[in-house]
Amino acid sequence: MLTMKRNKIHTFLFRIAFVFTAHILIKAGDFTLDIFEISIRSMSFSSYFISYWLFIWYISAYINTKIKNYKNKHVSSYLLFSFNFAISVMAALFANYLYRMGDVHLFNNTDAWKNISIINPELSISLMVMYLMVFFFDIYFISVVNSKEDQIQLEKLKQENTLAKYLNLKSQVEPHFLFNSLSVLSSIIHTNTDLASEFLLRLSKILRYVIERNEQLTVPLKDEIKFINDYFFLIKTRFEKGIIIENNIEENIIKSTNIPPVSLQLLVENAIKHNKFTDTTPLHIQLYNNNNYLIVKNNLDERNDVTYSTKQGLDNLTKRFSFLSGKPVKIEMTETEFIIHLPILLNQSNESFNI
Repeated sequence: MLTMKRNKIHTFLFRIAFVFTAHILIKAGDFTLDIFEISIRSMSFSSYFISYWLFIWYISAYINTKIKNYKNKHVSSYLLFSFNFAISVMAALFANYLYRMGDVHLFNNTDAWKNISIINPELSISLMVMYLMVFFFDIYFISVVNSKEDQIQLEKLKQENTLAKYLNLKSQVEPHFLFNSLSVLSSIIHTNTDLASEFLLRLSKILRYVIERNEQLTVPLKDEIKFINDYFFLIKTRFEKGIIIENNIEENIIKSTNIPPVSLQLLVENAIKHNKFTDTTPLHIQLYNNNNYLIVKNNLDERNDVTYSTKQGLDNLTKRFSFLSGKPVKIEMTETEFIIHLPILLNQSNESFNI
């Protein structure tokens, strides 16, 4: 918040300094005014010029921001240039007209304008060029600032992703997890060799996925779904009817969406860790999409013997989604349900993150 206020102050000071300098140059070109003259007419000109162009600058900057958020970048660039060119023409002509009318009616300076066209091309074109110079400088300056901010955010995300790798690897490779998996494997290896073979294959896929994919910031959702299926096979073998996972994510969303690696597994594991369930009252986990969000929902029956949780995994996940999508992860908790809303990350918009 403090940084944002500081940036706004710096922006305002820069803009007023630029407009003040431009006003000095324009004022020097008007031989009816003395740059150093202290009079009502001179002060009025200065106040009018600085206030008018600051106002125009802030209005155009606001609309430019809205245009830049347009989904189609080519259309956005065309609209951006067209809008600013039109603004430069209208603002310059209007500024020239107001200056002329004010000088004539407020200061009775009609004679000075007799031989000057109402369009006053010299002044109007100068103001247009000045505006367009400011516009292109603004675009360049903002792009440089945004690039630096993106780099800083990316470095922060890499640090958080390093922690996420540790947490995910820990949750998957920790002795407790391996012990449980190997215990299940040892119990079925002599009674059901086919199941044991499949169990071992799925376990190796899980470990390979965690180690390899944690190098990436995002992965295709279809790969994450395959990973969840392998993970659920191990869980299902262990708990049998005690856990149900229902995947109702639309096929087009699965094909077109990215997701931070091991995100869904973290949420599924949290649901298993924090809830009671039996074969007759199973833990029901649902995956589906709605209104540009992936949703993970489970019925709630909290355990009393859960060890203290720092919630680092969930907190890290929310930060990663916030950076990648610009939207927050929504968390809902009722008496009967726990629901996580993950913003959908389209493949195209996240290609640049996996570097």
